[in-house]
Amino acid sequence: RNTFQQAMQLIQKATVGIRRDLPIEISWKDIAIASKGWEDGRVALNQYLVALNSATGLTNELRTIPASDDQQISQYGRSPRKFFDLLKKSKQCQNRGGPTIAQGWGGLMISGYMQDSCGIPDLEDFFFQ
Repeated sequence: RNTFQQAMQLIQKATVGIRRDLPIEISWKDIAIASKGWEDGRVALNQYLVALNSATGLTNELRTIPASDDQQISQYGRSPRKFFDLLKKSKQCQNRGGPTIAQGWGGLMISGYMQDSCGIPDLEDFFFQ
């Protein structure tokens, strides 16, 4: 836990004073510090996930995050297309006012044509692919 916190503090120090809405030049030094914080945090989180998997006896239930390289997507085992679809449907749901309001709007629409008025798939299916 302490290692992960230290890694996140590195990222915080590298990004202090940087606001998303202001276009500014970010120095390579800050990028290197943030990248080191990300890598240290990834390693610390992976250690936690491995310990949790071994303590529960469920091997590979919680997948570790692979290093950033050419094989990262294939090693992680999640579909980028399904993730993109999930983000897209989540944004559509937000634009409709969230799940509660979207159900109301869905009731006003022609019934029978829409499965879920918000369109977000079951997250169990997404996270356990």
